[in-house]
Amino acid sequence: MKETILTITLNPAIDKTVRVDNFKIGKDYREKALSLSAGGKGINVSRVLNKLKVKNIASGFIGGSNGSFIKDQLAKEKIRYSFFQIKENTRMSLTVLDGKSKTITRVLERGPEVSPTELKSFRKLFTSLLKKSTYVIFSGRNIPGAQDTIYRQLIELAKRNRVRSILDTSGPALLKGIRKKFFMLKPNLAEAEQILNIKINSLAKVKQALYGLHNLGIEVLALTMGSKGAVAYDGKEMVVARVPKVKAVSPVGCGDAFIAGFIASFSRSKNLGQSLKAGACAGTTNALNITPGHINISDLRRISKKIKIKNI
Repeated sequence: MKETILTITLNPAIDKTVRVDNFKIGKDYREKALSLSAGGKGINVSRVLNKLKVKNIASGFIGGSNGSFIKDQLAKEKIRYSFFQIKENTRMSLTVLDGKSKTITRVLERGPEVSPTELKSFRKLFTSLLKKSTYVIFSGRNIPGAQDTIYRQLIELAKRNRVRSILDTSGPALLKGIRKKFFMLKPNLAEAEQILNIKINSLAKVKQALYGLHNLGIEVLALTMGSKGAVAYDGKEMVVARVPKVKAVSPVGCGDAFIAGFIASFSRSKNLGQSLKAGACAGTTNALNITPGHINISDLRRISKKIKIKNI
């Protein structure tokens, strides 16, 4: 029986996050806090799904000593995985959080380059993993060596296997990916503006964007708006979630946590409003932690009581 949610991270990374005060370029600092974790957007989704006790498996490309570190970390966290091993070393990303100015600086490595042979072999692995999956979540940017159409191709494979696809990416891979009709898209404001070539600066523009994206053949839209909450639309109803103010530590991974919360709820209830609330709750809770995807269940329950859902 199909019951697993599959997460795909084409270009995972070791996420190194440090917190310093009054960060400025050209100076030396002693870190106030440090986190080293298995990273990449799909891995963050799997981490939150695990916290929510939803069966899932993480996949993508992985290689070298950095790849070994990621697999070791996932094993410690009891996150199931089935990555395709490549020759080149998986990347590392650095996030600097300034505790005083509340700013964030990121240095994101380009990542390894995959060969045509590795891409072909990964598709075989991906197809086998679809056999036991109900949903597949594609998260993050493309990996060097793969064409910008890769998400579109993988979505087509998922459709052939009757698996619903959720896409959360940006750049050329996003613009190519949305040309294929699929289940769900989760853009943030900037990504929705890129797709539709409009400025979204009002509720009327939010509605216009969701109508436009739905007309592309996407069944469910979830537009995240940071501290302003999120809006979801399925062609029948449009729902907005307003989130409480919190003392955010880091915004990294909030979108990933949102997807995990939304799909965890939707796979059980099929209720748009409940799922939006669950997604907004997980995303907000993620902001309280330095490590992406490490949500605290007690925080989750506390924040859930403060989220307001309204039909618009």
